[in-house]
Amino acid sequence: MIKTEIIEALVPLKDPALIAMLAHFAEIHHYKKGEHIYDVGDMQKKIYILWSGILRCYFIDEFQTDITDCFMTDRFMAANTADFFVEGNRVPSFVAMEALTDMRVLEIDADPLFSMLRRYPQLAGVYVNCLQNALNFQNEINYKRLYLPGKERYAWFREKWPEVDRIASNRQIATFLGIRSEYLSRLRHPKKK
Repeated sequence: MIKTEIIEALVPLKDPALIAMLAHFAEIHHYKKGEHIYDVGDMQKKIYILWSGILRCYFIDEFQTDITDCFMTDRFMAANTADFFVEGNRVPSFVAMEALTDMRVLEIDADPLFSMLRRYPQLAGVYVNCLQNALNFQNEINYKRLYLPGKERYAWFREKWPEVDRIASNRQIATFLGIRSEYLSRLRHPKKK
C-alpha cells in the first residue's frame, strides 16, 4: 500500500490535493517490539497516528518507576501528549511511548501540518475531530480508573483491550489500573478450586 492510500485510510479527507500535500511530509515508520517512539524529555516534532500494533505510554514517577498512562490499539489514534497539540507549545514530553508489539505508525511533520491547518478548514475540522477523540479516550480512562473498584477496573480493561491483556506485563497493567500487582495477578490467574 502506498503512502497516499494509508493517509486516505487514516485521515478522513475527501480532497486529493490535501492528501497529496500531507503525503509530501508524512512517512510510514515501522517500530519493533520494545522500541521507543519517543522518550520522556524528548521534544515531539511529529504527529504519530497508529496504523497497526499496540503501544504503551508511560511516565516516570519520583522514584524513577515507570507508570503506564495508557495503551493504544485502535487505528486513527494520535499518539502524542496532550500539550503537543497546542501549536507553539513545544515543551519536553513528560511521557514516553514504546511499542508493545511490532507496529506501523503514520508520522506527519508537525510544523507543515500546523501551517496547513490555518489554510484549509477541512483539515482543521479533521484535526478538531482528532482532539475530540483523544479527549473522549482520556476521559473514559480517567473515569474508569477513578470510580470503579479494582476488580471492575480489570474487567473493563480486559473487555476494552483483550489483546493487551494477553501480552502486557502484570506490572504494566497494574500501574495503569492503579492497583497492586499482586492483586492483579490473582484477578488474571485465579486459582482453581
